[in-house]
Amino acid sequence: MGYLILGLVAGLAAIERKGFLQAMLSRPIVLAPVTGWALGDTAGGVLLAPVLELLWLGAVNLGAAVPAHEALGTTAVVGSATLAARALGTPVTPEIAAFAVLLAVPAALLGRMGERGAEAWNARIASRAEAELSVHHLRRAAHCNLLGLGVSFGLSALLAPLTAALAAFVIPAALRYEPGVGFPLRVGFFALGAFACAAGAKALRAKAAPLSFFGAAAATAVVGLFVLLTGRAM
Repeated sequence: MGYLILGLVAGLAAIERKGFLQAMLSRPIVLAPVTGWALGDTAGGVLLAPVLELLWLGAVNLGAAVPAHEALGTTAVVGSATLAARALGTPVTPEIAAFAVLLAVPAALLGRMGERGAEAWNARIASRAEAELSVHHLRRAAHCNLLGLGVSFGLSALLAPLTAALAAFVIPAALRYEPGVGFPLRVGFFALGAFACAAGAKALRAKAAPLSFFGAAAATAVVGLFVLLTGRAM
């Protein structure tokens, strides 16, 4: 059931991202908690939301630009973390979150490749819709629009659950049979936050942005390592 819900959320987010509404509901800062909530772990989505938003802050659909598919990447990462944690019988932890990012972020790149193909397909559908309108077939023209939206929906609805299924198998197996990787992954989550802060700096044009974001990256890494090392020592 969880995979069906994930596919539905991913598909709807893909449509909202570019084909309908475009109210920024598919941005990671919103979509990650919504995906976590839909799968029964809102806290896991909230944990990943800031990192993913900063990581893909510059991924914006403008004109003919085809950036990384941040909506698909977000649902794949949060779905992977949530379903892997469920298999382990725990909530989403930093180590599970870091592992999920490593496994599921490539889905955003696959989504970009698929979207490029969908753009060519949609161009054909648009020509067909124009032909239907020229002979006053309004209902058929509307069906062409729905067909175009269906391509975007189907791509994300398929890739997100497949990615999560892989992660739900790999992550629990790795953490159970190699428990020693847990601490490095936990440290890696804070390093990921630092990297995301640095990546976010590239999306802003303000002169002070790089200093602010790279400063935040360094602070995140230092504070995170201090907390982890102190907690481990205790």
